[in-house]
Amino acid sequence: MPPLIKRFLDHLGLGAGFARDSHCPSFRTASAWGGPELISNEFFLDVHNIGWRLDRARFDRMLAAEAENRGAIPLAAKVGSIRFDGDRWTIDCGEAGTRTARCVVDATGRAALLSRLGGLKPINCDRLVAATVFFEESESPGLPGADAALIESFRDGWWYTAATPGGRRVAVLMTDADLARRLGAPRLDAWMECLGKTRHVRTIIGAGRPLAPPRLWPAGSRYLEGNVHPGLIAVGDAVSSFDPLSSQGIIKALRSSIFASYAIADWLLRSDDRGFARYRALMKREFASYRETLRDYYRQEQRWPDSPFWHRRHNGSDFRNQSAALKDLRETVRSHVRPPS
Repeated sequence: MPPLIKRFLDHLGLGAGFARDSHCPSFRTASAWGGPELISNEFFLDVHNIGWRLDRARFDRMLAAEAENRGAIPLAAKVGSIRFDGDRWTIDCGEAGTRTARCVVDATGRAALLSRLGGLKPINCDRLVAATVFFEESESPGLPGADAALIESFRDGWWYTAATPGGRRVAVLMTDADLARRLGAPRLDAWMECLGKTRHVRTIIGAGRPLAPPRLWPAGSRYLEGNVHPGLIAVGDAVSSFDPLSSQGIIKALRSSIFASYAIADWLLRSDDRGFARYRALMKREFASYRETLRDYYRQEQRWPDSPFWHRRHNGSDFRNQSAALKDLRETVRSHVRPPS
């Protein structure tokens, strides 16, 4: 997480709890983007100075515990349907029974389950997937970029690697779904062959031992389209999904949830539903601004203009108009990608 996270954690009263969990500090990022050399971005230039490498399971447990401490009641359930009746939502929770609520918050991530049940449609802007492998960390403290989150571009996409708490390292091949199939990215041997062609990532991985075959995840930009009744509001990756290149996933989730809470308070306390429209407009503007920034950043890499991956991003290809690519994405997801939970 970049240093900006501290502002949101403090706003939510979570700063002290986060500090007690002893996540690993991070002081810079490094990238070979637009050229072969590794360039460092030092966090000491940021007002908050320190980023963080999370123990994600511990972080999620802290958030859940804090929510319960402030009144949230956990319910183990699988939602089958939701419908709007009068001024309330009726939620079918299967074996857990039926619940009613004036407001429903969709925090189901990329699955956007409740939003889809409520009639909204996720729109994919590209076909990016992440092929992820965890390694036993090898000894590489003196190597450039070993202590940083590192990004390295290549002809068919880009790589990401970072040390994780617990003495491991993650390495991720980011490419489009149709290209992942061509590269054989779901197979460890083909994935390792691609890794061997990198300059910086393979050096940092060194003699690290892969702990499992690659796991593929959807990673593209996506937003929701359509209108719903007041009281159904999506946050985090459910309302929109950002390219991991942005490093904004957790910050965006917290920020959107804070703004959503204002709209919910207006609805519950004053029966004022205008906050929902303001929130949707804000999320739409945020996504448009993000997409423009993302395009500018991808255009900084001009070494492979004939590559389908980079050509699509330099020329603003619209994923929805490419039926063959959509079929490739669906087949890749069906065959290899772990579905969002």
